[in-house]
Amino acid sequence: MRLKIDLTQGNKNVYFISDFHFFHDNVIRFDKRPFSNVHEMHNEIIKCWNETVTKNDIVIYLGDLSFAKKKDENNVLDIINKLNGEIHFVLGNHDRIQDIKKTNRFSTIQDYLELKLLHFDDESKIIETMFCCMHYPIYAWNKSHFGSILVHGHCHGNLHHGESASFYTNRRAIDVGCMLNAYKPMSYKEVIKKLDHIPLPKIKIREDEQ
Repeated sequence: MRLKIDLTQGNKNVYFISDFHFFHDNVIRFDKRPFSNVHEMHNEIIKCWNETVTKNDIVIYLGDLSFAKKKDENNVLDIINKLNGEIHFVLGNHDRIQDIKKTNRFSTIQDYLELKLLHFDDESKIIETMFCCMHYPIYAWNKSHFGSILVHGHCHGNLHHGESASFYTNRRAIDVGCMLNAYKPMSYKEVIKKLDHIPLPKIKIREDEQ
């Protein structure tokens, strides 16, 4: 799906986050999350979200929402209905589309989202930045040679360590897993700033691409 948002009009922001894993006890241990139980984790996620996101804002959620059993499905619904803003959902490997649809909480649901964002740069000039949004990290993505950004989840920060860390070398790609940003959604400006040091690829552009 393709989505275009104009941030030069009105008062709103765009954020990215992924991998809440509601009702997943083991993720606390796997990620070394600083919570004694899932309910404490849920409360902190709601708090961090609503301290960051207003009702006018837009959030791209990049998958793996919940591990809840049937008895806790209504509790998941209660949690997501407490979250501010308009939410667009990119499916993860632990999300069943029928479960996500029946919440009636998300503006769009898809496996992949191309977001074109019209916004002001640091010099108050209007520019357009493209964000390719997918749960999984991928080696190449649309318009990467023009500076588009890959926003992903799934890895829980594991690509930042060892040999896998080379994945991010000279790539405008970022893992927005909640555990990597103190459980706060990351704004588009934060994403751009974190990747500003990466130069655009020096390649020859065909005339039909210009």
